[in-house]
Amino acid sequence: MATTNWQRQDVTEHYLEQIRGAVPYGADQAKIMLQVINHFSPNPKKVIDLGCGNGFLAEILLKTYPDAHALLLDHSEPMIQAATEHMHAYSNRCDIIHADLSNSIEKFATPNSIDCIVSGFAIHHLPHEKKKELYREIYNLLTDGGIFINIEHTASATPEVEKLYDGLFIDHLAIHNNREKHDVAIDYYNRPDIEDNKLERVDIQVNWLREIGFKHPNCYFKWFELAVFGGVK
Repeated sequence: MATTNWQRQDVTEHYLEQIRGAVPYGADQAKIMLQVINHFSPNPKKVIDLGCGNGFLAEILLKTYPDAHALLLDHSEPMIQAATEHMHAYSNRCDIIHADLSNSIEKFATPNSIDCIVSGFAIHHLPHEKKKELYREIYNLLTDGGIFINIEHTASATPEVEKLYDGLFIDHLAIHNNREKHDVAIDYYNRPDIEDNKLERVDIQVNWLREIGFKHPNCYFKWFELAVFGGVK
């Protein structure tokens, strides 16, 4: 099991309390995820949430699709605990498993058996070769017509654009959490989990999906480093 700062309780709590709900256009990202799923795979029965965190995306899918059953995977013990609590109302429709995405996910499902695979702000922690390997495994697990949607933190095109994004994100966090911008900036640039980020541009990752064989590979939404992208098997 890989060791990252997401094994720390304080990192997990800070993210869930001050970051996740403050992500700019978070509601829009979830809405677009559902719009794309509804278009390509309108009634998914078997769903996987990779790097589930507290179960935010899985909860949306189970609410939307009453016939669906979800498998939630995360490598962080504190996140698994948070998901177990958060998803209590859906305990009969989901399984929550402690699993590292740097290892194969193919042991959790048979090929061509999953209708929808989603991930939210998790895959960017993997090295690029592992990202591509995971995308290939996702493709193998999906049914024909099954869909993969990744709501993700991606790399900026240039350092100057990254600087702009950082400033805007700090502004957003300060307003959302009612904190001084200066204090938020100190926390932002010194956050322990920053070393776990291995960001890649969204256009490059969409090309990976195309090379693997995904149909309709596309970036469906983008705000600076925040992107919703994926494809259909």
